[in-house]
Amino acid sequence: MGRSTANSASPLVAGFLTAAMFVAGAGAYEVGRNSTAATAIQAPGQDAGLPLPVALPVQPAMPESPVQPVSDPRPLVVLVIDDAGIDPQLTQAAMDLPVALTFSFLPYAAATPELAAEAAARGNDVFLHMPMEPVGLEDPGPGALTRHLPPDVLASRVERALAQVPGAIGLNNHMGSAFTADTPALQAVFNALSDRDLVFLDSLTTGRSRAARVAREAGLLALQRDIFIDHEPGTEIAALDEMADMARREGEVIAIAHPRPGTIAALSAWLADPVNADVRFVTIRSYIAERPLDQTMVSNEAVSLLGSPE
Repeated sequence: MGRSTANSASPLVAGFLTAAMFVAGAGAYEVGRNSTAATAIQAPGQDAGLPLPVALPVQPAMPESPVQPVSDPRPLVVLVIDDAGIDPQLTQAAMDLPVALTFSFLPYAAATPELAAEAAARGNDVFLHMPMEPVGLEDPGPGALTRHLPPDVLASRVERALAQVPGAIGLNNHMGSAFTADTPALQAVFNALSDRDLVFLDSLTTGRSRAARVAREAGLLALQRDIFIDHEPGTEIAALDEMADMARREGEVIAIAHPRPGTIAALSAWLADPVNADVRFVTIRSYIAERPLDQTMVSNEAVSLLGSPE
């Protein structure tokens, strides 16, 4: 009987198991369908009747091009401080002015080598202020270039002077109204420097100067000054105003001043006035970099014969 009871229950158990499997399968199907529907909801704009697109790898964003700095459009002022080195304290006071400057050092000043290195380290340009023969009896200092020296002596004097001014990128004349008007003497000097990457600035102490033209013919880059700032004591502010006006008219100006108490005081006050912030002070090297060569390689032929004092 027991055997008979077991045999009669088998169809019921089998039916029960079959029903359970059907319910489980239906539940799994519903879960999967709901999951798919949820995914479709998370994809905005996706048609629920279409398969989801295959996800593409995310590409990194292209870096933005660096913004090119806009060049400063203000007129350029090149201010050269002549006679540097003679008075170390005044030379350093000029270095403390808050603008880029070019310092031209006298080669015979005892402090010149040290101060020239300091000026260069502070971002200024360094020049040799080469003593040259003036008109008259004023003494230009030891080692000066004079018209009647032989060419080899002229060449050796300028080489020795350059050696006293470490870091010099060029030279300009100290006095020199007689020497800079003498073409053969100038040729002896500049031909000796023709293989050197130097700039010559004509201080233009005479309207008869041929120095810039001869320097250019020898292969040097030649410039000339436009205005002296402190020739007349007490007129420095007016001269600085004139310098700025020239820069505004022409776009650039080259000025020469000296490390004197009145000059430094005038420069400090003038630079502190906001009305003068519309001009930009640059070194000679920066000036050359911002100007085409045909504008910086100038001639003195059109300079007035009035000239300027030594």
